Amino acid sequence: MSNDKLTMVETSALLILLAEAGPVPNARLTNDHRCELKKPSREKLERLKLIEVGGTPRRLVLTLSDAGWVRCRTELAAGSPPPGSGAIGGALYAVLLRLDRFLAAQRLSLGDFVAASDAPAANDAPVREPVSAGRAPDEAVAEERVLAAYRKLARQAGDLVNLADLRDLVDDLDAADVDAALRQLHRRPGITLVPEANQKALDPRTRAAAVMVGDQPKHMITMAPS
Repeated sequence: MSNDKLTMVETSALLILLAEAGPVPNARLTNDHRCELKKPSREKLERLKLIEVGGTPRRLVLTLSDAGWVRCRTELAAGSPPPGSGAIGGALYAVLLRLDRFLAAQRLSLGDFVAASDAPAANDAPVREPVSAGRAPDEAVAEERVLAAYRKLARQAGDLVNLADLRDLVDDLDAADVDAALRQLHRRPGITLVPEANQKALDPRTRAAAVMVGDQPKHMITMAPS
């Protein structure tokens, strides 16, 4: 991590990229988040290897780097905002410090938090139905096997389980049946497939075990207490 001091705008840009958990067009920082990252600041963050810049000159796309993730984690524990950041800065850093304490207490990484918070809101989820309702016998069996594998791997309800580890326990089932079971379970309240927040951290095994939901690969699964 670099010790170079960042301006409030530069720090805000890093935190926005963290929250977005993926590539963000530079124009969106300004238009959607009211964070105008001018060229000198953008080049500074790139020079410090806190962001990666891609796209075209007319449409730059920014992504938080591994070092950027580390820098964001240290900002959570900072406790006090940079000088001149005003009341909003003070409020932001009070919330970040509270989040830092929560992550430490729960032994969660920042990536765990971002991935888990990608889950849909509970009031948007469909009503829970029995595993076998409207299912062919093979589909019901696959879903039950996936549920059993999660319970075996998770230390407690709500833990994130890598799909690669889960697939190892159901490798006698057809991969397509496991995919279908995962997608069906994802529609239930309290069961969520989540992507790896830091795509650069993916190893080949985890990447190969992903299941596509819509146009996004999901790499982990979490289940709330039933």
